[in-house]
Amino acid sequence: MWAALLWERAKVLHSVPVAVLVIIAALDSADKALLGASFPMLETTLGLHVDTLGYFSLFTNLSYALSLPFWGWLVHRYTVQNAHNILCISCFLWGAATLSIARSETVLAQAFFRSINGGALASILPLSQMMLVDLVPSSVRGSAFGLMGFLEKIAATLATSAVIWFEDWRIPYFVVGSISVLMAVCAKQYLRMKTKMKKDETSSGDELSVLGIFKRISQVPSFVYLVAQGVFGAIPWDMMSFVLLLLEWKDFTKEQVISFSVAGGVFGTVGAFLGGVLGDYFAYLPAGRVNVALVSVLSGILSYGLFLFSKNYVYCLFFYSMFHLTGGWCPAAALRPLCADLANNQSERAQIVAFWVLLEKTSSALFGAPLVGFLTGKLFDEKQVSTNWEKAHVLATNMFLLSTFFWGVCAYFFTLMGRAECDRKRSTQEEDTKNKRGVPSLV
Repeated sequence: MWAALLWERAKVLHSVPVAVLVIIAALDSADKALLGASFPMLETTLGLHVDTLGYFSLFTNLSYALSLPFWGWLVHRYTVQNAHNILCISCFLWGAATLSIARSETVLAQAFFRSINGGALASILPLSQMMLVDLVPSSVRGSAFGLMGFLEKIAATLATSAVIWFEDWRIPYFVVGSISVLMAVCAKQYLRMKTKMKKDETSSGDELSVLGIFKRISQVPSFVYLVAQGVFGAIPWDMMSFVLLLLEWKDFTKEQVISFSVAGGVFGTVGAFLGGVLGDYFAYLPAGRVNVALVSVLSGILSYGLFLFSKNYVYCLFFYSMFHLTGGWCPAAALRPLCADLANNQSERAQIVAFWVLLEKTSSALFGAPLVGFLTGKLFDEKQVSTNWEKAHVLATNMFLLSTFFWGVCAYFFTLMGRAECDRKRSTQEEDTKNKRGVPSLV
């Protein structure tokens, strides 16, 4: 049964346009991974202080978040029939910016091109959301987004490894930038939209204006819960920057620490695709996709806690792998497919995902990182510790309590989202039944 299901999805997803779009998304992920991986090299080769490197990250992330509505507006303004041209421009723009970063020797030039790079990379989320939904049927949307997540994680892992492997940090930048420019040509050639815009979809009614779309989706419970779970659910992932420190305090060897990075990448890659398949498999249930995401959050809390407190290397690695295998199902299984269902047309799909990610990333940037930094600074204030294991235990306890709280709030909003989805599908079925019976709709 599972083999037949996977074979059916493989046939649907096997097309040149889907391959081009997925490769571009993978390049987007690789490009994002280059910055963090090249921090040590930038500090050494360019003599940059850690604070300056932090500003580079701020410039990139801020320009990324603030540019999301702009790309959604472009699709709305120039219609989805020009989406492939918009993606071509953005892909060329971030490729050229990446090449320019590799050639920049000054702080000002680095900051400028990284800001352009972040703004251009923001295009892939709204555009891929809209275009992938148009390219594949609804029955395999989860698998399609899972495949995209699968290759994104592989690309990010390869980019990070390449920066560490090559003595010259510029080489991976040149490679990713050059391939991005090449894929810009492929986007223009192969990513023309299948669906034609209807006449009434291009009219200037309130429901299709940017402000009108924002007002409409802000009143949809599922969208509100989707944003809320993202704001709280993203904070524990930010805390994972302490994982390497925790492993060091557990007295693991350098080779053992590297094995955690490899295991996290491998199992996270498989988990991203598995989440999409499971979302499609249970999509026939009223809240099937949301329930898959809820299981992912709850199982992630359990396996993450066991990882934090495990003393034995084998057990610690096992639970860390299980966390990455099951903890990353949410985007492909529920969030991105449900975003597509909330839209009335293709233009709105780009707008909705832009609003969603903008609110999530902005909220996380304003409230997540400062809160994590403040609480982390207080980790050892009340305890006098001496051995590495004592420090590891204190750090693990605080990470577990904070992560469990935020993921618990995330799970609560997923529960509310499941109820809202049941109500929405029930209302849709009742309306369809009335229409079949010839009863006029009240809306």
